[in-house]
Amino acid sequence: MAPSNKEVYSLLCFIGSFIMVLGDKYILEEVDIPKSNSDLKIFTGEELKRFDGSDPSLPIYMAVKGVVFDVTTGSDFYGKGASYNVLVGKDSTRAVAKMSLDSADLNHDLTGLTDQELKSLDEVYKGVYVQKYPIVGYMDYKMAENTIKNKLEL
Repeated sequence: MAPSNKEVYSLLCFIGSFIMVLGDKYILEEVDIPKSNSDLKIFTGEELKRFDGSDPSLPIYMAVKGVVFDVTTGSDFYGKGASYNVLVGKDSTRAVAKMSLDSADLNHDLTGLTDQELKSLDEVYKGVYVQKYPIVGYMDYKMAENTIKNKLEL
């Protein structure tokens, strides 16, 4: 016996509300992966610290939403002594969402962000970082989250 339209609608509402509840904590993002996957690296927080602009022989990296970008071409903004240098060498997702340079926001924790802050994060992530800077890797926690998600889907 086929389900009625009311049953299908109820199921879709349930799934939608479940996704909205999880959306506060987990925002999944599709990312265009560069053609040469062999060049991508998985970074720990400790490894990413090396790329904070303090060593002129190294590129400048920062992560947003667990994706590591090479922001070296924006060294006027992100280089040593520049206004946004505090954002580099780490995952600064929360700071980007809040448009904050406060040290308490220099992490990837999305807990408690408002809808407007999450919307701002998505806009800046897609409109600035994905559009302007090459992806060089992913944070190890992002890969762990994706592994758990894939196992749950099996």
